[in-house]
Amino acid sequence: MKKLGDILAAVAAAYAVIGAVAIALMMLHITADVIGKFVFNRPLPGTIPIVSQFYMVIATFLPLAMVERANGHISVEIIVTHFPKRVQDFIAMLASALGTIIFALLTWRALIEAGRKYDVGTFSYENGHKVLTWPTYYIVPIGTALLTLVLFYKLACYFTGHSDGPETGDDLATKGAA
Repeated sequence: MKKLGDILAAVAAAYAVIGAVAIALMMLHITADVIGKFVFNRPLPGTIPIVSQFYMVIATFLPLAMVERANGHISVEIIVTHFPKRVQDFIAMLASALGTIIFALLTWRALIEAGRKYDVGTFSYENGHKVLTWPTYYIVPIGTALLTLVLFYKLACYFTGHSDGPETGDDLATKGAA
């Protein structure tokens, strides 16, 4: 079970790095476009579809699993923190179970949609330049599939009582500082 957790952590970290690289490339691309537009009167062709349909999709969907491993998704704990530990654990287990089901369905549906976009060769047109956008539709199921696996792993840890359970953000920060 620990080996599986380590593999999921490594893949999630790699996806997060790819998401961070996409953000850096997006900033460079936009800067180059602005300089090209206002200094040389020549904007980079296809900037809007590349930024909105490549960089942003990568930066949004690939890091999802890493955020889940760090328990970094938004949660409202005003009432739950007053419940007994056993009830809190049950709610966390239920959230993992529901998340696993919902994101598995989302992955499946996104994969079907990506296949459809591939079949028709989806593209975007900007300033006379054609930018193929169908490949970005595969980023969504790739990111949500890993998130589904992380949620399922968390659920398995709850059921088995495995000590290598999901790490909290504090645990990750402590490991990074050590």
